[in-house]
Amino acid sequence: MTEDWFDEELWDDNFGDFDNEDLREIIDEAVTDIADLVQGLRSSDSEQVAKNSHKVVSTCGNFGYVQCAALAANIEQQAKMGSIVNEEKELLIGMVERVIEELGQKVN
Repeated sequence: MTEDWFDEELWDDNFGDFDNEDLREIIDEAVTDIADLVQGLRSSDSEQVAKNSHKVVSTCGNFGYVQCAALAANIEQQAKMGSIVNEEKELLIGMVERVIEELGQKVN
């Protein structure tokens, strides 16, 4: 990924003063939303993809994963039109799986 993958300053602004317990709760909810998106992407459920992409745009954006948020926004629009580009779908799955992994490291 490029240097724009993660915005540390945005993370610090939004979550830098959270204690580990509160942060874990927020991350657990985010991981659930991301997992729902992946399930929708893998099943080609456009309605689920549109709904969960919207959540992931906010989640990833707030956490500082700007590339992932941008791609999720693009996928959301594609899902609303009923046609998701397979290459972008696979790229987003890879990105959100990486986000899940990195978020897990932030609370360990």
